[in-house]
Amino acid sequence: MALRRNRVRAESRARYYIRAEAQKRGWQTHHVGTGGDFLEENEILAHFPDCGLGLDKPDFLVCVSGDPTMVVEAKNESGRIQNAIAQAIEYADRINATARYRIRIAVGAVGQEDTGFIVEARFLTNEGWRPLQSRGIELTTIPARREVELALEAGTGDTNVSIPLIHEYIDAAIELSVILRRCRVEAFLRPRVIGALVLALYQDQIDVRPERALASINALTQAAIEGAIGIAPDRRTRLIDAIRLSGADFDRLAPSIGRIVAILRRLNVRSVLQTDTDFLGMFYEAFLRYGYDNNALGIVFTPRHITRFCVELVGAGPNDRVIDIASGTGGFLIAAFEKMLNAAQSLAAIEQVKSAIYGFDTNPTVWALSTLNMFFRGDGKSHLEHGSSLDEQNRQLVRRRFTRAFLNPPFSQEGEPERDFIDASMEALEPGGCLSAVVAAGVFADDEHRGWRQEFLRRHSLLGMISLPEDLFYPTAAPTTIIVAQAHLPQRDEAPVLMARIWHDGFEKLKGRRIERGENQLSEVLQAFRALHGGDNTSSEIAHGITGSVLRHGNGIEWSPQQWLPQPDLEASEFSRIEQQSVQSLFQAVAQFPDLADEALPEFGVCWSGLPSLPIGETRPLDFFFQVLNGKSAGEKNYSDGTCPYVSSGDVSNSIVRLVTREDEQVFGDGGLCVTAFGNAVLQPWPFMARGNGGSAVRVLIPRFRMGFRELVWFAAQINAQRWRFFYARMAIKSRIERLEITSPPRALASGDFAISDKLRAFRDALTDFSQLTSL
Repeated sequence: MALRRNRVRAESRARYYIRAEAQKRGWQTHHVGTGGDFLEENEILAHFPDCGLGLDKPDFLVCVSGDPTMVVEAKNESGRIQNAIAQAIEYADRINATARYRIRIAVGAVGQEDTGFIVEARFLTNEGWRPLQSRGIELTTIPARREVELALEAGTGDTNVSIPLIHEYIDAAIELSVILRRCRVEAFLRPRVIGALVLALYQDQIDVRPERALASINALTQAAIEGAIGIAPDRRTRLIDAIRLSGADFDRLAPSIGRIVAILRRLNVRSVLQTDTDFLGMFYEAFLRYGYDNNALGIVFTPRHITRFCVELVGAGPNDRVIDIASGTGGFLIAAFEKMLNAAQSLAAIEQVKSAIYGFDTNPTVWALSTLNMFFRGDGKSHLEHGSSLDEQNRQLVRRRFTRAFLNPPFSQEGEPERDFIDASMEALEPGGCLSAVVAAGVFADDEHRGWRQEFLRRHSLLGMISLPEDLFYPTAAPTTIIVAQAHLPQRDEAPVLMARIWHDGFEKLKGRRIERGENQLSEVLQAFRALHGGDNTSSEIAHGITGSVLRHGNGIEWSPQQWLPQPDLEASEFSRIEQQSVQSLFQAVAQFPDLADEALPEFGVCWSGLPSLPIGETRPLDFFFQVLNGKSAGEKNYSDGTCPYVSSGDVSNSIVRLVTREDEQVFGDGGLCVTAFGNAVLQPWPFMARGNGGSAVRVLIPRFRMGFRELVWFAAQINAQRWRFFYARMAIKSRIERLEITSPPRALASGDFAISDKLRAFRDALTDFSQLTSL
């Protein structure tokens, strides 16, 4: 009796899996009578009493437009898949025998959470039941609604596999990472394990019995590599060695292999690899981005929509020769390869394209995966090398041989700065060849790279700089910018350079993941780039053209788009909202630190009353209106508690992190305006101390003209309206703040008859009274 109860519970969990998976794949899993697609067990006979099943019933009957179409049978043991399929077909045949309904698809789903779920599907053709497949490969998960509709239309059991959505890659990647970590597979081995499993599944089904799984995986990967057309014998040997798993790599994982394979089967690995989708690249991007400890590997892959965008920027045709000197899994090369193939008009042109791709990677597993990824695309002739592209021998090997270069260099690698990879890529290009690269933004902003920027323009031409969303590589904190350049043609003064900023790339961070959401700005920037270099100098708030002379004669001036894009015009209501936020921030600080109210200066602003009158309606660099000073204080942990506000670079509580003991030589006694490292301007109407060292240093603005509370609020809003110019790789350092252009008020501002100190104390007292009421 207990055994039967356990089996019932296990099959109930299998049914839960089916519902959850079906929902992800486009089915409405609620009752057909309420507009859904699903009927479960007893609901089937109640809704279709004439279906011919009598008292027997499958686990699910799935309908399309209200008509019974698919039977699903669940079992609790993974070894019972054939039994589940046979029973699903039997139910379908009995329903079809009534001639009232036509069931065309039978699905078996077996397994449990700890072993994973195996799914197989059959389609009823005129010749009988056959596997439901895409491009000759069986589907291995619950058929998506679109897959079913296409199969019904074809009537042959053939469909087009639905490409997994981003969240499906992420879900699978997180599940696999948890298993690998629990099985104590070390981080540096995880890419190899997953790569071997994907390649083995590409070849055929893996024997998941723990005692046979390792031999099965290695045999299948070897067969796949040996069967690849166009790969030289010595390269085959190296690929097999790079992918082969040893007992030491695998033994702890063997008991979980069934569940791992089931997770990969859920993505229809074999079928998707037959399409032109970069499955391996997209899956590895998700695996290394969201795989917990995997960031320790130092591998970051460029999102595939960005690799395609980079290729569109510079183009790639059948006559081009393409290189990526840090190719990873080949995302850029695949994007270029597909574009080149699509433009090839003959077999000879196609063969030429297949010989025109070149790449390097130093990680043996990643090199193997990139080679195999090109093989999955139908190209075994690519010259993907395992080695460093920065070695002098390799640099000479590829010197001036290519027309297009793509790149996303390793971030912040000691001894290998990003600019060295840019230089090596430019050296690999023939004169007039183009580079499109995604690079850490600091290279184009920091003063330490000024000399490199100046020398670059002496030898090459800059075509465009495109800032990307700060969370593009989330959870890695890596602000990036695309550089588009032309090799061995010195920058001309009259040549246009596009400065653009993309903050919507079609993805957004939601619940700790970046998922596809809505429209993007990629096409608008691409159009602006093409228009500018076609002679049409258009400008918008996200794309603006400047001339090469500004950069060439700027002594290494920064290339960040945030420096060059014009400030968008703000509606009066929006500017008023920003002003209100500056004032509200003061009261939030008093709510957090009530004693602050007693520190507020009763005559705040009087000390500047003897200065010249403030010019009206003038747009000037900020240092025209203010003297810009650096904060003087050390880190706040160096001070004991006291009454003096300590200003750092956070956004909360008016950027005040603590009240500390006053150090007279570090205090700004008249108050003033502070700007944090990330460009947040905060008014301080009290004596304060400001952090002056490290990455969170604060800039202090002292008026050069007569200003009171209202004028300072105006200028705080002027600065805060341009916070978009500052981020982790481009902080609001003194020199940047000084040249930030702002506009003074269009008319004299009424000072009013209030003192801000009185308002802050009244607010503090009202809070105190309220807190006493709530304690009664």
